[in-house]
Parts: sequence; C-alpha cells; structure tokens
Amino acid sequence: MNNQTNFESIVIKLEPDQRFFRQTEADNALVLVDTIEINHYAQQITLSGTHFFVDYVDARIDRLEDRTHFHLETNLINEYNEGEE
Repeated sequence: MNNQTNFESIVIKLEPDQRFFRQTEADNALVLVDTIEINHYAQQITLSGTHFFVDYVDARIDRLEDRTHFHLETNLINEYNEGEE
C-alpha cells in the first residue's frame, strides 16, 4: 500500500452566487473571481477571474478578454487541534 501524500492542486469552480470581486493593485480594476486553486506543494492560492476596467470619469465598465490571476502565498500563523488547551 502506498502511503505517500497527494500534493495535487485543488481547483474550486465557484457558482455564480459564490463569486466575488477583488480589486487589482496595478490598475485598480475589478476582477470577478470564479475559480480558486489551492496548491499545497507550492503553498500558494490562486484566484482567477474576469477582468473589468472601471472608468469612473465616463461612468463606463469595459470587460477585458484576458483572465486575471492573483497568486497569493500562504503563511501558516498557527496550527492546533480543538481538543488541545
């Protein structure tokens, strides 16, 4: 029996009512996040979605064809079991 840990990425496709917006730091655009990928081996979480540029002066929203990806590094703050004091 093989007891090796499986470190494949987990991909979560969000339903329409689970999606959320995240603002980009580069151009303050909005990204409607529809996919979350958890890569345990690389200790990263990637949020992916549709990129919208918001023009507040002309009151216009433009959808970009390219998808945007946010690569976030995980940082373990604490680890414990609920039964521990």
